[in-house]
Amino acid sequence: MAPQAGSAPFRAISFLRNSLRAKEIAVVLLRNGFAELVGKIRPNGFPFHKILPKRDKLSLWQRIRVTCEELGPTFVKFAQIVSTREDILPAPLLEEFKRLRDHVAPIPWEAVEPVVAGELKGGIEANFASFEKTPFACGSIGQVYKATLKSGETVAVKVRRPGAGKAMKADFEILEWIITQAAENVPELAAYDLPGILEEIRDGVMREIDFTFEAKNSGHFEKINDDPRIFAPRVFPALSSARLLVSEWVEGVPPGDPSVPAELARELSVAGGESVFRQIFSFGFFHADPHPGNILITRDGRLCFLDWGCAGTLSRKMRYFLADVFAAVAELNAEKVLQIVLCATPPRERVDKAKIETEIAIVLRRHANFEKDAGAVGHVIFDMLRVFAQHKLPLPRDYALLAKSVTVMEESGRALNPDFDLTAFAARALKNLYAQRWNPRAVGRGLLWNTERQLASINEMPSALQRILWKIENGEIRLNVDHEGLNETRVTLDRSANRTALAMIISSLLVASSLLVCAASAGDGLGFAKNLGVAGFVVAAMLMAWLFFIIVWRRK
Repeated sequence: MAPQAGSAPFRAISFLRNSLRAKEIAVVLLRNGFAELVGKIRPNGFPFHKILPKRDKLSLWQRIRVTCEELGPTFVKFAQIVSTREDILPAPLLEEFKRLRDHVAPIPWEAVEPVVAGELKGGIEANFASFEKTPFACGSIGQVYKATLKSGETVAVKVRRPGAGKAMKADFEILEWIITQAAENVPELAAYDLPGILEEIRDGVMREIDFTFEAKNSGHFEKINDDPRIFAPRVFPALSSARLLVSEWVEGVPPGDPSVPAELARELSVAGGESVFRQIFSFGFFHADPHPGNILITRDGRLCFLDWGCAGTLSRKMRYFLADVFAAVAELNAEKVLQIVLCATPPRERVDKAKIETEIAIVLRRHANFEKDAGAVGHVIFDMLRVFAQHKLPLPRDYALLAKSVTVMEESGRALNPDFDLTAFAARALKNLYAQRWNPRAVGRGLLWNTERQLASINEMPSALQRILWKIENGEIRLNVDHEGLNETRVTLDRSANRTALAMIISSLLVASSLLVCAASAGDGLGFAKNLGVAGFVVAAMLMAWLFFIIVWRRK
């Protein structure tokens, strides 16, 4: 059986395969003052050279941000994604990560041109009348260029950075190893599900790398959108691929631009807020990163949502769950919130309900004026997600995307209108959702579907029981026992076994070398045996020195 991606051997192999990049990451961490972290997560017995930190005057959060900048696009993208995740990171670090949103250096046209030419049938000249070689915008994954089609239409050409896919996969493999080691060896990080957070972010980034997802998301929004004031750029599928995205060129200014009349800005802030909550509660499909850089105000007074690489999806059941939670939050009913969550995501282990309810009540008191305080919607969701995650009640990834979307949209709305308040739009959207959910026709369809599902389950029960009995009869059912807290013991036993084996090898070499030298001294014609014995002594001495070194190194 092939090893799974998350298994320890696979992580070790991946780490060794990317050893040069891993060493570069370690050097950057050491240079920025994270020697203690590197010391805890380094591979067993691997001696790092001492590197003096160069940024002692920077705060911890600033050093983390600088480290991400130095490590390149993967780490910058990672920081950009978590820059709104109030449920997993402290506020000072989030502020530093927000500075990375537009901090990406461009790569030269000479490196980009082969990618563009290779993705287009016939090359650049056969498809474009003109192509500006200076990028209009730069991101951690791609760069955007302005071009003109043969038909005369102006388009935006988004090109994936050369080697970005392979480099990001390698970086995420190394990050997986580092985070796993950190989670196991740094007690302060035990409360956070770092491997789960990384897996969630990696999946999202891998989708963003493939521009076909962005093209499909943009096209889907145009199909379901019913507001003429809101639109997404039209995509040219015939010219687009996984590494190249060609879409219509949209002329406009970002929210907050002084050229936008105040009355129009207020109208568009309302349109944007209504659109976000209609996307969430009516469509179940929403833009997950509507920050000011991804929104344009066009000359004809419309809002254009750019960059659909990151989008969230909510099923009808997930939307109903969210509505119930918001209703319970509005009532400041912590017990009801907990019951709704436990019904939606039954815990795999026993949980301390009283403790969780207490922490939810603290969150509700913090947001007691939930329906009146501007900006409370996203913060409530993030605070709830933090409580649930700490007690191993993780909600699906799309709820975190939802909180991010709401929080970032508030930032964009305030850029248009300082008095922007999302809670009013949330209340209207929830009211419409309740009307859809509890109208007689919807209730009837729900009862019919539940009845059909229960009858199907009853019909499948004999077959399921028969399969279980067959597995018991054939001895295929196994009981796996995983004892927690044995990791350090296992590591200690592994080290002891390795050192014992090395000592036995040294002893065998010494005995064999001694016999060869003695035999050579007793007779003639055994010069080769004597040389071999001396070589054995040299190898044994080297191994003894290495064994002595790793024992002393471990003690230090």
